Amino acid sequence: MSWFTATGGDRYADARGALVRVLSADRTRTAGAGVYLCGRTLLTCAHVVNAALGQRMLSARDPGGVTLDVSFPVLSAAATRPARLVAWIPPRAHHLGPVPDGSLGWEGDLAVLELGEEPPSPVGPVRWLEMARGQEVRAWYGGGQPFSYADVRVAAYDDGIGYLDGQLSGAAVDEGYSGGPLWCVADGAAVGLVMGRITAPDTALSAQHTVRRSWGLGWQSVLLELRRAGALPEPYLSGLAPSSEPVSGADPDSAETVRDMMVGPLHLLLGDPATRAAHGTALAGELGLRTPADGTAPSVADLAQLLTRTERALPTLAESLAPTVAEDPRGRGELDRLLALGRLTGAARLLSVAEHRLLRAKFEHLCRHDPGLLHRAATAALPYLDLPDSLHAARLAPAAVDGVLRELEIWPGDSSPVPDETPRLPALLRVVEYVAAETGGLACRALQEWSGQVAARLGIHASALRERRADAERWSQRSAAAGARILVELDRHAKDPADHYRCAVWRLRADGTAARAVTGSERPRAGREIARLIREIAGGTEGAERGVALVAVSVPPDALELPVDEWDGAGVDEYIPAPLGEDFHLILRCPRLRRRSRTGAADLTRRWNARHRGDPLRADRTVGGRAGLIGLLKTVHRDTARVLVQGTAAQRGELLPVCLVMGVPIVLWDRGPQAPDADPDPDPLTPDGPVDQLPERVRHFRVRAYADPRSGIRPALVWEDIELPLPDELQLADPAEGLTGPADTAEGTEQAI
Repeated sequence: MSWFTATGGDRYADARGALVRVLSADRTRTAGAGVYLCGRTLLTCAHVVNAALGQRMLSARDPGGVTLDVSFPVLSAAATRPARLVAWIPPRAHHLGPVPDGSLGWEGDLAVLELGEEPPSPVGPVRWLEMARGQEVRAWYGGGQPFSYADVRVAAYDDGIGYLDGQLSGAAVDEGYSGGPLWCVADGAAVGLVMGRITAPDTALSAQHTVRRSWGLGWQSVLLELRRAGALPEPYLSGLAPSSEPVSGADPDSAETVRDMMVGPLHLLLGDPATRAAHGTALAGELGLRTPADGTAPSVADLAQLLTRTERALPTLAESLAPTVAEDPRGRGELDRLLALGRLTGAARLLSVAEHRLLRAKFEHLCRHDPGLLHRAATAALPYLDLPDSLHAARLAPAAVDGVLRELEIWPGDSSPVPDETPRLPALLRVVEYVAAETGGLACRALQEWSGQVAARLGIHASALRERRADAERWSQRSAAAGARILVELDRHAKDPADHYRCAVWRLRADGTAARAVTGSERPRAGREIARLIREIAGGTEGAERGVALVAVSVPPDALELPVDEWDGAGVDEYIPAPLGEDFHLILRCPRLRRRSRTGAADLTRRWNARHRGDPLRADRTVGGRAGLIGLLKTVHRDTARVLVQGTAAQRGELLPVCLVMGVPIVLWDRGPQAPDADPDPDPLTPDGPVDQLPERVRHFRVRAYADPRSGIRPALVWEDIELPLPDELQLADPAEGLTGPADTAEGTEQAI
């Protein structure tokens, strides 16, 4: 391609941005190299870890969760940060035994390290492609010095191992290179890891000796080893290792034929040289290519070659052509023909560079706030398709978004052709519509606008998009059937037995009126007895046959850690246990604390009405204790409705009252046992996701946690719905007045068990 040329700049910047230096335990030398994969994950060789620890290089003994010092040469080779060993794949001989000293080849030999936090830019992941014979690759010493590069060629690739030959000039692959990436300049991707070298014997050098030959593990072998060990961070790497398989229905040898077939439509669409030059220049700018400044235009053949070989070139060109053919049926037909030809190549993809960049940014932002959103929307949008591998995880990190988009781009359409035999709506656009509908607000409108523009560019009939949008809106308005609603108030008298509480219970009718079921004043009850009472009352309440019942328990300030959700209401003859937290949306309330603030009621109303906006606040030891949390809730989190409290029981005892006094309506914490200095994993208890579905998510989690004897997590949830009356707000009619009210019905009589 003479008209389109690659830009200048550093062709190795991506690889050096991922290079890792692994230091010895005493920090006096470079033990080897590594490569940054994604997130907080690093990859190196197991023998590099052994070298850092001063062990025998090819020892198979797992050193356990040791911590090594690493650095990123692109930042500073001297600024170290700790990385913990989280996966160990020991070196092994080809016969699966230990590797003898002096061996020239072995298998395994990988180690995965995890940083405490993600590194800053310009550290970043690299593209990965499979290793193949003939690739020209470059390796660097672990210290990352610019002059330390060694250029070699994959002279042979056999059984997962690439043998690398270097010329007798420049640096050679030597000690300290192991574990680093092998960077293929032509492909702009890493293709494997440096593993070892094959040295000449300790005799006088002769022409028969092997000189400057090293070897590395191909990326396809690295993937296999990591998957076998369950050490591959799939949600991240699914987007970093584009599939080398051809697009479904494509013939990998047909690129030349497709290129020739594109010439006709391109002549009709861009026959004028000036128009072709304008579109070609815009296309090159989006793809990061250079164009001549002499006023010439690319030939149609040059353009066709670019479209069949460069990722996203065709949809990017179609993006600029679509407005010009909107009112031209013939031009629209030729553009559709061009797009159809593009589907025969693996390079075209569905989205243009700009479309992909915008959607990726929006999805990454949404995944930070709701990690389950993409999985939830895709499951609903594509009910008759097996979801792609990248969407099997119910929770996605932002770094996984690119992999999801890459897979959904090649997924088939989801409907039959619509009027005039126009194209089917791609699966990706349907998922976008469902994400938009679930998100709502400005984000919804922005995604729908994006979807409409892409559909118009693809020539999709407007009615197809409207139909899918209506489906998505109906789905987003789904709601579980309203089940029974039970209000419970617990209290203790000074002389009551330990672990016994007096309880008052009310049923709420569908019209919001209440009926007292238990007065609560007659005697203290044990938790199991109260649970059995609640079960019986819930079973006889209006709406009991629909959905999951809500049980709102008002507790005194000193009873927030009370394990009400674990109280088992099963009868003596019942076979299956029935903890309240498994069978009901069991939520806590503590109105006494909120009333200790003159603005508590107003704060609660303001925050509750803002519960769908903003991010949740994680209140842990970093917030600065009680005073720090008060400051946050008064300033940058003045409208925050969701708080995840983390820490020990003593720390929670300091932070929980602050949240409730200041009117935070949704507070989630783990009251399970934990080490005093441990940081609880917030992931299972995250308040992210659709707010109104949080009680149901917590119920599901409780079912799993109670069934797993190894799980010590016990979620507690305060849920102060302003539309749900408190016990002392209930207006009960006086039967003596002759009015029909909650207390004047059979429901209003006290029940005993």
